[in-house]
Amino acid sequence: MLARYDTALVPPQDRVAYWHDVVCANYVQLECEIADTSDVRGAIEIRRLANVSVSEISGTGGKVRRRARDIRRATEDFFLLSLQLEQVTTVSQRGEITTLRPGDMAAYSSTEPYELSMASGFRQIVLQIPKASLLLRMPDAELALGRRIDGSTGAGHLIGQSIMQFGKYTPAPNDLLNDHVADILASLFSAALSSTSTTGASELSSSTQLVLLRAKSAIRRHFREAQFDRVALAEAVGVSVRRLNEIFATQATSASDVIRETRLQMAADELTDRRKAGLTVSDIALRNGFSSFSHFSTLFRKRFHTSPRDWRQTKSQPHRGSAAGD
Repeated sequence: MLARYDTALVPPQDRVAYWHDVVCANYVQLECEIADTSDVRGAIEIRRLANVSVSEISGTGGKVRRRARDIRRATEDFFLLSLQLEQVTTVSQRGEITTLRPGDMAAYSSTEPYELSMASGFRQIVLQIPKASLLLRMPDAELALGRRIDGSTGAGHLIGQSIMQFGKYTPAPNDLLNDHVADILASLFSAALSSTSTTGASELSSSTQLVLLRAKSAIRRHFREAQFDRVALAEAVGVSVRRLNEIFATQATSASDVIRETRLQMAADELTDRRKAGLTVSDIALRNGFSSFSHFSTLFRKRFHTSPRDWRQTKSQPHRGSAAGD
């Protein structure tokens, strides 16, 4: 689906409200601060392909903030990657402040507060993808958030140019082709994060946070293994089961709950993936770490309030491009 929004289409007195509504409807819930409300200009062109959206945004500048209360209202979790095309944007998350100049990129998460400050006349491309989908490709993705990805030379330049080219693709009636292009964009997102060093991971706010990120990364690597449980996870990250329980308790959850939720979310995604239409529901349950179909079906119904088969039937419709926000 291709959609375009432009403040030039509405009367001047309505442009601030229009721009705020457009941004929040197509991304995550945000607070918008317009630099000059007397001259508001902005445009967004969005292409939605499967679970990936790619947007080109331009405008007079200002700030957007993702606040704690916005996060609490969220129903979906996303990673976003900004590729600067013109002027400068500053990305702030986790205490890191990154300045993006044309060609540079940086990723940020919708589940933690952040702020973007755009100079007047800015233009950028933004990729947005569900966290679960990207973490399956790159379990350590969260360690690379907020870091500037140099787009002037080397891998960063190649990835940025590729994003620009594939970002121009207009969704076609061929849903399978659209899915493959979405897959390429997701791979480019992952490659962009992989191109930046994570040697500063030890500088995270605490050793507890670092262990938590490593534990989540291990879950993404091993959740398909039916025997992978909290004991195996504790061994994978080098802590005791008791310590692991204490760490996950700080997040008001447990290691077992996160492993189960990961398996359910990935099974739900695969049930609606047209490229996996040849797999039975039982096949998908087994490949996502569930050794018993009846147990999987019970957990799935409890989590999504419908059976796996009904989920597949109702969700596996041609993508209509619903807003990728809250």
